Amino acid sequence: MKYSIGEMSRLFDIPVTTLRHYDNKGIFKAAYVDDESGYRYYTSDQFELLNNIVNLRYSEIPLEKIREYTEKGDTTSLKEMFLVQQTEVRTRIEELKKIERSIGDRLAYIGEIEEIDRFDEIIIRKRSRRRIFTVDKEFQSEEELELLVRELGSNSNFSYSLVLGNVGLLMERGREYSKYRGVYLNTGSLDENEPEVEEQPGGEYITIHFKGTRRDSCRYYQKLDRYIDENNISIEGPYYEMALVCDSLSSDEKRYIRMIEIKKVD
Repeated sequence: MKYSIGEMSRLFDIPVTTLRHYDNKGIFKAAYVDDESGYRYYTSDQFELLNNIVNLRYSEIPLEKIREYTEKGDTTSLKEMFLVQQTEVRTRIEELKKIERSIGDRLAYIGEIEEIDRFDEIIIRKRSRRRIFTVDKEFQSEEELELLVRELGSNSNFSYSLVLGNVGLLMERGREYSKYRGVYLNTGSLDENEPEVEEQPGGEYITIHFKGTRRDSCRYYQKLDRYIDENNISIEGPYYEMALVCDSLSSDEKRYIRMIEIKKVD
């Protein structure tokens, strides 16, 4: 029994254009073509081959590889195709897992902003351990900062993470607070085995949120210093400063939000 290309399309739920494409590519040719009408016709003997091709395409095997298989028609070439595709799919799955974790990190960042309800007020809050990548190089100007951020991305290979809530500034306590020590990248949920990743320890942090730009940071460092000295608090490590909302999210400086924190020693 013969089947027209339209009938094959309906039987296998494959567009007619795809069947024509397979024919032109030599992947699945019609059993015969009517000399007068030019219509393509298929037979039931070809059903199994088309089922195999549908399965290969579902597995996202490239058409060129499928053509090679249809020409050879042996299990060895079929096995090789699936082994190669299995490796590629597993690699993609790992990449998709990283993308999913990155999305989760961004949602957590947005949630953190939404929960801020106290500005210009020093609070003590607990922070979980997190992994960071740092570039220790002093800077002062915005241009120097932007160049350091690019260096941070290229050195860490985390350039897709150079976004608000991930990139921060390092400041040593006791300075005049005009020149920063360096920059850091919160690597979030990335692989624990990533090279050269450091740790920002968990524990209690003396923290302040304020609305403003980096130009306003100096007086908040001074405010934190006074609080630490007046309360005889022991601290460790540098100040961590981060822009949570800035010009990439809002054109209104009144909506900008920054955070400064430093680790409190128990």
